Amino acid sequence: MREGSTVIEVCMPTWESEPVLKSSLTKLAKSEDNSEVTISSLRIIDNNSEDQTVSIAQRLAEKFGWNLKLQSRPCSLPEAREIAINSVETEWFLFLDDDVRITQDYLSTLVEAISPLTGAVQGRKAEKISSNQVSKRISDISDSNTDWVRKRSFRGGTHATLIRTEAARGVDFPDDLHVWEDEYLRRHIESSGYIWIFNHQSIFEHESQDRHPPSWQEGYLQAKYKLRPFWHVCLNLPYALLTGKSPIGYILMILGYMRGTLDQP
Repeated sequence: MREGSTVIEVCMPTWESEPVLKSSLTKLAKSEDNSEVTISSLRIIDNNSEDQTVSIAQRLAEKFGWNLKLQSRPCSLPEAREIAINSVETEWFLFLDDDVRITQDYLSTLVEAISPLTGAVQGRKAEKISSNQVSKRISDISDSNTDWVRKRSFRGGTHATLIRTEAARGVDFPDDLHVWEDEYLRRHIESSGYIWIFNHQSIFEHESQDRHPPSWQEGYLQAKYKLRPFWHVCLNLPYALLTGKSPIGYILMILGYMRGTLDQP
């Protein structure tokens, strides 16, 4: 452990992560080497993967000198996050998705944003998407910092976010909330008196596996738990039409949202 370094755990939910895990963990190790951050352990919460996810995690944790803490059990993504929050032993931990690749200075710029009121620091995504045989990189980096924060701040994200353990403790994700648990966590942290920071200097890439396409149920949950305003949901439809995406999922999301308003607690 480097003297004066910030000690964190890294918590990663996994499921059939063989295609992306090596790249994600290798980038994590490079960022650790380039920062005053020490990763004390890698905490994997695996949803009973049947591929090489576990063996890859074991091999790379040993290679990079991380104490591997592995739990393998059937669980949804929110359940995995809740298990991690209740298990971490360090003051700070990093939620890192299995398909995220962080930059070399990512950890250092996250830690530099910490203050006594900081509950979480979220980085800025540069997303790679593919359509048919055309692949291009679409990045928010083209936006000004102010515009990015304004557009992004409607939803907290946990792709690669540094979390104060004390601020996250006590979160209880509803049983039916299988998506948007990140915004639910953000609201829990903010209601605890802490600040959620959007840090435009910390950049990561997300090799999205499209595990949660837009759907009726997503809209329903957004409304039921008041996680997103209706006008913002409706904006998805013209966006889909302008970008050539299928509008069907977004239409279903709008209908689900309308239904979800009837079941708000």
